[in-house]
Amino acid sequence: MVWSKTKKRPKRYLISVGRDRLREKVMEDLWRIVTIEGSSMADEVWDALYMHVERHKDILESKDDGGDGRIHMDRDTEFEDTVANETYAAQEGVVEEILDAERRVEQRMVRSDFFRNKGGL
Repeated sequence: MVWSKTKKRPKRYLISVGRDRLREKVMEDLWRIVTIEGSSMADEVWDALYMHVERHKDILESKDDGGDGRIHMDRDTEFEDTVANETYAAQEGVVEEILDAERRVEQRMVRSDFFRNKGGL
């Protein structure tokens, strides 16, 4: 097929149902809709895609996020303090877990050495 020399080639995407039962069911239902309505599969797929995009309009609306992927929040000292406190608490929790694990390993080794030495006497 010859494409226009002045326009870009349209993007294409192939949809494969695979072995997923839910996808098979959706595809069967879509074919039933095509048959009942007398429309094309392409029209039905585009209609479904349009409805999906409309449902997600809130995340698609352009908001300046400062380039770091986060939506702007009102930041005050309380917010900053909360973030700092939660971060510190999470780090302390991880450190405590690691130290507890190391203590358990050391205790096991001490017990093991104790019983090994006791049996040899």
